[in-house]
Amino acid sequence: MMAKRSPKTDPDPRAEWDIVVVGAGPAGAVLALQTAREGARVLLVDRHRFPRDKVCGCCLSARTVARLERLDLGAAVERIGAPALHRIRLGGWHRAVELPMPGGLSVSRRALDAALVEAAVGAGARFLPGHSAVVGAIHNGARIVELRSSGSRQRIAAAVVVDASGLGSCLVDESDPARSRAGRIGCSAMLPGRADDYSPGTIYMAVGRAGYVGLVRLEEGGLNVAAALEPASVRSTGPGAMVEEVLREAGFAPPVGLGAADWSGTRALWQAPRRRAAERIFAVGDAAGYVEPFTGEGIGWAIHSSMLLAPISLRAVEKWSPRLASAWNTTYRAELGRSQRVCRGVSWLLRRPFAARCALRILERRPGLSRPIIRRLHGSGFTEEGIAWP
Repeated sequence: MMAKRSPKTDPDPRAEWDIVVVGAGPAGAVLALQTAREGARVLLVDRHRFPRDKVCGCCLSARTVARLERLDLGAAVERIGAPALHRIRLGGWHRAVELPMPGGLSVSRRALDAALVEAAVGAGARFLPGHSAVVGAIHNGARIVELRSSGSRQRIAAAVVVDASGLGSCLVDESDPARSRAGRIGCSAMLPGRADDYSPGTIYMAVGRAGYVGLVRLEEGGLNVAAALEPASVRSTGPGAMVEEVLREAGFAPPVGLGAADWSGTRALWQAPRRRAAERIFAVGDAAGYVEPFTGEGIGWAIHSSMLLAPISLRAVEKWSPRLASAWNTTYRAELGRSQRVCRGVSWLLRRPFAARCALRILERRPGLSRPIIRRLHGSGFTEEGIAWP
């Protein structure tokens, strides 16, 4: 077992690292936390300065909250003051149904990501914000990584590199970029707290012809608005106008300030990397694969994938074997594939107005029929034992 090391926040660029994690979102921070706890020398790098906001639905499912508690991060999340989620109100074409969704939380990415990074640093990882990373060749049994910031460059070596840099990343093989299917893009904005129709504890989900919009109250009373929209519609009218159109079409009252909000966007919400691993490098979180989410599944996939990859990464530090790359590909497909297939099915349904309207009518009469899907995406009672590592 590697010796434990005391926490440090100022990285030594001359040192060789056991693990360099590129990207300090939930996937990267959780993997850095777990591997640092085991004594690995871990450098966590992010091109942004923290705290910072991200395009996200800002919801943690009951399953994700349980995983954070298993990582002894429950108290860190609790200190944020994230409101508990109890229900989802789903509306479309002036029909609405309210469904139970117990056990989740709504929390801003600004607060959540900062808390997870702080926990990783507390476990012994070193954090280097404001730097991008370029992954180079293998030299003397280590990956060479070039860190870049404000015109300066420095080279370090890592026994293992983990690409947690998010949607659109292809650090595993930059010469063979990930496939990205033309489709909806993500848009997100934060609105200040107001006395309007959107109360804490509920995910409001509006479905329309141009996409769907989720709204949820966060820890300081602000309203997070996240949408998956057709890019042509966004280009023609702007995200604020499109979000308002979808809300009105669904029978929801548009909140004040949509037009003047500071909107951020993403690329297409579907990514399939050709490889999730190569020699001494693994992709995790959104960089390992992404499908259009519905109610915040992306954070859950990121944290789950990091929990699965951490032991493989530690084994790779001790001794590299090509079997570890194969193990990661197999494990990822087995553990996350089913949930992502469910989201693809929901996305397919929401793109077909007649089918979606029929589904809403059925749920109005029989809301209990939604339980298997909600349980699959968000519920507890999951198991993660029985994975055989090579």
